[in-house]
Amino acid sequence: MRIYFCREGLTSLMNILQRELPDDEVLACAPNQVVETAPNADVLIPTVSPIPAAAFDSTRVRLVQHYAAELYSVDIPAATRAGVYVANVPSAGTGNAESVAELSLLFMLTLARKYPQTQESLQQRKLGAPMGQALKGRTAAIIGFGGIGQELAKRLAGFEMTVLAVSRRGPKAGDVAVDFHGAADTLHTVLRQADFVIVAPPLNDDTRSLIGQAEFACMKPNAFLINVARGPVVDYDALLAALKDGRIAGAGLDVFWQEPFDPADPIFSYNVIATPHIGGATDLSLQGIAKKVAENINRVRRGEVPVNCVNAGAVKK
Repeated sequence: MRIYFCREGLTSLMNILQRELPDDEVLACAPNQVVETAPNADVLIPTVSPIPAAAFDSTRVRLVQHYAAELYSVDIPAATRAGVYVANVPSAGTGNAESVAELSLLFMLTLARKYPQTQESLQQRKLGAPMGQALKGRTAAIIGFGGIGQELAKRLAGFEMTVLAVSRRGPKAGDVAVDFHGAADTLHTVLRQADFVIVAPPLNDDTRSLIGQAEFACMKPNAFLINVARGPVVDYDALLAALKDGRIAGAGLDVFWQEPFDPADPIFSYNVIATPHIGGATDLSLQGIAKKVAENINRVRRGEVPVNCVNAGAVKK
């Protein structure tokens, strides 16, 4: 099969997947070349690139396989009409959720212990400064309690923090135990209590701009916001205003509104720690995801329905 990553520069991902599928071709195209590439592809891997309806004019594409949980960039109705399976890889069980949870902890510790200022103190030969905050005894609010949120909750328990969670429907059997878990209507109540707000839901119509002006107005002025979900889950203008006006103390961002993001953006004038969308970029995560992706490609090769297929019942074969 010919498998195209719909973004260039992902050499490490391509190499790992190629090792899982040694007899297939693993290639790449630019996001603006997806439509013209589709007639030569059996499998399209969108990463964060749009897969529009025109990509399904080709009769060759058999599978759109995401390398993550979200599928917001894929025209699923058009794929379904064309008889193309669309599948994702859940964050839990691949090492991805664990890796993103670990990065969330990095942001929390970096902001709490004022890491950028510590580097200034080193250069100035200052000892014992700046004074940071301990995580013990603080309150963390996890917004979105899927794989990432639950892995983070497990880790925060070891820091002796109070952990509050908000998910669309509230708690269900088998969820990791936390101090409070409420449905979407508890969001503002939870935000008022939190010292750290970690945003980790999937991006969809319900969660786009989930954290906006009204939500920042609920937060403590000494609270930190951490986004490891997708950029648009947080309203950019509202975040910028909250940082500028001191309505929150700072932010940790691994995801952005456009990617790659402009390093000269005004948001970096404030107390913002950022990484270039590396939450799942670990050896554990990338290998685990590659195995799941390869499994689905092999299933389609054998004429089987892929795992975690979002349109399995509607695709006519």
